[in-house]
Amino acid sequence: MKKIQSKIVSFCFILLTLFLSSGCQNLFIPTNVPVVLRYNPVSNNPSPQQISIQSYNMASPGIVQDITKSGNNLILFTFGTTYNIDTYNTETLQLSSFVNSDKKALSALYDTFDTGIYYAQKLIDPITGSVGSQIIWSDVNQNTTRVISLPEENVVQRFGIGNSGQVVYANNNNQIVLANTEGNRQVYTVLNNYNILAIDYIDKEKGIVFIATNPQNEERTNLYYAKIKDDSDELASTLIAENVTSFEINDLTDQVVFIKNNGDSQSIRTWNTSASTSSGLATGNYGSARFTPNGERIVFTQSTPNSDNQAESIWIMDASGKNSLQLTAPLNINSEIICHPYKSVLFFSVEKSSDSIISTDEHTLSQTYQLTYKID
Repeated sequence: MKKIQSKIVSFCFILLTLFLSSGCQNLFIPTNVPVVLRYNPVSNNPSPQQISIQSYNMASPGIVQDITKSGNNLILFTFGTTYNIDTYNTETLQLSSFVNSDKKALSALYDTFDTGIYYAQKLIDPITGSVGSQIIWSDVNQNTTRVISLPEENVVQRFGIGNSGQVVYANNNNQIVLANTEGNRQVYTVLNNYNILAIDYIDKEKGIVFIATNPQNEERTNLYYAKIKDDSDELASTLIAENVTSFEINDLTDQVVFIKNNGDSQSIRTWNTSASTSSGLATGNYGSARFTPNGERIVFTQSTPNSDNQAESIWIMDASGKNSLQLTAPLNINSEIICHPYKSVLFFSVEKSSDSIISTDEHTLSQTYQLTYKID
């Protein structure tokens, strides 16, 4: 009996030692709670840098979409008995209703000067039941709302913002459109018969970056670039990479960061218009990646290899691909990771079960968190 008690005591001592040495956070992680890993996890290539979390807290219910260039306001989607677009003031912590509709908003971005919000809205034909979408713009004071896309257009959910207040989007007619709130439109025809899925605009180069299905294999989605020419309304595209699942453009550097699917794994790669090929930075199980606004680092999400769980942890690394540091434990993230324009602050949304949320709205299924970090 004494031997058994001795073994139990020894086991408890070892377990307590592991718990304390782990920083109390790496060993026991609550399910789908934004627990922050304050220390760099053990890896084959440990970073000489140290990351610390200054604060993290729930900002607001909803799914975050975008942030103003001042960093003072977020766009959030909340879905209940109606579909709402809300704005959240990061200074006053106030949530305000922007659009309340029976039509579902699919995506939303602030315009170039933060004077209004462009959003894609889902449409269902009451007679045929066919599903489409349109682009709408509303000014931030909610005094003016305009439908930007034409009635016959079915627009792509993922659109971009130009450098002079325009929105750039693709439609079901194999066209790319640059349009502004005054009704001015420039329509470009893509020479290849692509089915465009996501699109954005490179300001300095006057170019378009987009993901489209491969004409020879619709199961594959490739990343393309097309430069706009002043004397032509046709766009000839160049293949950047095959099997691309997502991309982001840094407005300051005009660099593109994207996720390439390699089959059993994914790689984070970067590209710019002056490069003949893209550059690989890291290989793993990645969901998304984006540059911090100053272009110095890349924030990305990563899932656990060979896991059926869709949860992803948030990481950050140098733009060169070095010094990877883990910010959070795995979470059911259901938004882009939004970077504050000039602070080391991230906003992201986590999918929650309705019975785990303290809210008067039983339909609220997502919470947006604010995380402030420091890298030494």
